Amino acid sequence: MANKKEKVINQYAEALLAYGDDQDSFDSLLADLKTVSDVVANEPKLTALLSAQTISEEDQVSLLDTLTKGANQAVANLTKILLSHHHFALLGAVADRFFDLYQQRQGIQTVTITSAVAVDDDQKERLVQAFQKQSGAKKVEASYRVDPDLLAGVSMQSKSILIDGSLKTKIAKLQAELLG
Repeated sequence: MANKKEKVINQYAEALLAYGDDQDSFDSLLADLKTVSDVVANEPKLTALLSAQTISEEDQVSLLDTLTKGANQAVANLTKILLSHHHFALLGAVADRFFDLYQQRQGIQTVTITSAVAVDDDQKERLVQAFQKQSGAKKVEASYRVDPDLLAGVSMQSKSILIDGSLKTKIAKLQAELLG
């Protein structure tokens, strides 16, 4: 069942990606899809109401029109198609997959940089450049966290890459070698 679900999610996400290519409208598509999927994620009763089909089709469409008012037409159409095919609950997963596909296509890597202490803007730029060099990404979108448990150093984590230069990890490796 999960395989079928993944296939459905991929089909919708790839269709949106193709639409974005055709219309050259990725900026509005990305922003509007994020806004609509965030609203739906923060209002689980909305998904339950639409998925349970306890209201008329006309009321469902009216609700979706209100939800997507002013949004990119592809986003509005996506919500209606998902609803008509009884897949509305997959909207968040479709949006996530679309964002992943878009980032892959654009060579964008998302990374969380965790340091033992807060880093200034100059250090942030150097960390992003170091990660970009290691990963080969065209562009890096970084978020930053402070974790005093690292003791010193920094850790950079993306979906597929971990670069751990923290003192905590170095001590753990040394301890493992000594106790070995």
